[in-house]
Amino acid sequence: MNNASSLSSSPHASSTPSDPIHMVDLGGLHARLRPELDRAVDEVLRESAFIRGKHVDVFEAKLTRALHLNGHVVGCGNGTDALALALRALGIGPGDEVIVPDFSFIASAEVVAEVGATPVFADIDPATFQLDPASAKRARTSRTKAVMVVHLFGQCADMDALVPWAEEHGLHLVEDNAQSLGASWCGDRVSGPAGMLGAVGTTSFFPSKNLGALGDGGAVLTRDSGLAARVRRIGNHGAERKYHHLEVGVNSRLDGLQAAFLNVKLDHWPDLVARRQAAASRYDALLADVAFTNVIPPARDPHSTHLFHQYCVLLPHGTDRNALQSQLQEAGIPTAVYYPTPLSSQPAFEGTARVAPGGTDVAHDVAGRILALPMHTELTADMQQRAVGELFRLLPPA
Repeated sequence: MNNASSLSSSPHASSTPSDPIHMVDLGGLHARLRPELDRAVDEVLRESAFIRGKHVDVFEAKLTRALHLNGHVVGCGNGTDALALALRALGIGPGDEVIVPDFSFIASAEVVAEVGATPVFADIDPATFQLDPASAKRARTSRTKAVMVVHLFGQCADMDALVPWAEEHGLHLVEDNAQSLGASWCGDRVSGPAGMLGAVGTTSFFPSKNLGALGDGGAVLTRDSGLAARVRRIGNHGAERKYHHLEVGVNSRLDGLQAAFLNVKLDHWPDLVARRQAAASRYDALLADVAFTNVIPPARDPHSTHLFHQYCVLLPHGTDRNALQSQLQEAGIPTAVYYPTPLSSQPAFEGTARVAPGGTDVAHDVAGRILALPMHTELTADMQQRAVGELFRLLPPA
């Protein structure tokens, strides 16, 4: 491979052929940050501030500043809770419909059903895998109350098309930003940080996320102070002060220990992002050698930054993906599939959801061909050369 040799001088090329390749290397990341993480544990133990408290307050403010969110951050128990809290705070419930991309993790649609509303599945863009605005427009009915935009794999959906359309029709635009926290959109009509472009945004601090805790955690993001206050109240048993409950809520609060860990990682945020982006650029260069295969690398929307939570390629039509993954695993190359089944084909939604007119053919095609290559902050050029080399070796020539 011509491009492989040109990457051998990368500053991160420190591995040897015997080094194991991980799909996600949290062990390596945490080993580098271990002294700071240990100090964070000690501080929380000394203060015994385990639920909400100082560390959560510091983290919410620190995240707002670090990512230039210019709004309110409300920590909660996990990313799925964040979505549910957002929908509840917006008053979405029985009789309402929420447009959701058919290609996403189940939480995006699961929470719609949880609040009693109906998920309506729309198709995705064939290049970026983001919600297709044209399909979303076909999905809208008189019962549509919100559209959920999932900023998938590290970059933003087409917010120039979606934000004005949602505003025109009085729809709440909810941003599921679990995979793209820190990304930004700079379009002709809309600009700003992901999660702050619609009515409300959410994120997850699941350990493998770009900003990951050492356990579960999530947050709701909004510029609306009233909405932020209601989210915080619902997540605290419907109470604004102890033993005084204004509504029926839930227990979903970010704990102090996870906030302390997240504060440590926020200090390293620019480096964590740069490492992923550098790894993605190396993959792009390796996969540019199209003389060997017609694997399609991930598209980058010119209006969005891309943080590469995942690096997902499209395999050639007719590829036996299961067999390919098994062969790659035997060669020491882990891979994953995000996501193998569109949400509209999940048994959980049978009879309780509907699909936008025109169907979701692109989502089904992508689900059958997508493959995620190893992507994390500890990835080296040598590891990537080995991964792409095995991929080329096992696939037929273009």
